[in-house]
Amino acid sequence: MRQRSRDRNELIVSYLFLRQTVGWIGTLLPIVLLAGAALTSTARPDSMSGYYYTDMRNTFVGTLCALGVFLVAYRGYDAVDECITNVAGVAAIGVAFFPTKPAVCTAAIGACPASSVTRLSTSQQVVGDMHLGLAAITLIALGLMALRFAKHGKPGDGIGPRFAGENVIYRASGITILGCVLLAALSNLLPTSVKAHWPWLFIFEAAAVFAFGVSWFVKGRTIQGIRARIQQATRRGTANTPDPETLLRVAPGRTG
Repeated sequence: MRQRSRDRNELIVSYLFLRQTVGWIGTLLPIVLLAGAALTSTARPDSMSGYYYTDMRNTFVGTLCALGVFLVAYRGYDAVDECITNVAGVAAIGVAFFPTKPAVCTAAIGACPASSVTRLSTSQQVVGDMHLGLAAITLIALGLMALRFAKHGKPGDGIGPRFAGENVIYRASGITILGCVLLAALSNLLPTSVKAHWPWLFIFEAAAVFAFGVSWFVKGRTIQGIRARIQQATRRGTANTPDPETLLRVAPGRTG
């Protein structure tokens, strides 16, 4: 019985670590891409996928592959959950290996980025279209995944207690992801002058990925862990602080 209990605890820790890792990947990816571009003096692309053609290519591809493997390895509540996570994982890996279309530049050779082309080839067009479809599938699956977390929220998952408002975060994350997918599609209709000032596609993609990471942070009991550490630190501080009567006995003050 003691061995089974220890094995179960180790399994729970590993499962929570897997969830928290997915959360870190989602929340940090947009930040890392922006920071890497700033450090390497690379021009910031209009989309996250555009970083494939910058010095951050290996980071972008490696992160998506890691995310895909984690999602495929994850086991959900039922067959529907597993189907969604598997689709999202495979699609994320596909996004990494089927790059988006490179930028088309018709200006003088010296004025165009090295990664740009003067005309898209047939293969670049086909691969770029596949990338777009896989990216949409990935984000939609991530949104559905967050909403499914809320669907299974009432009974708990046997790993730890839920806190008030947890399902609200799941629903908000799912709606944010799906809403960002819609807004990203609509951003293509914006005038060129508007798109030139703000990287709207990157903003919507980053918001969707960040919301996905937040939902997995919550699922990995990260908030409960932080709260428990704060409570433990508070208890230690309270235990180590003597009460006023003790202070008066040890070092009585002068009465006048």
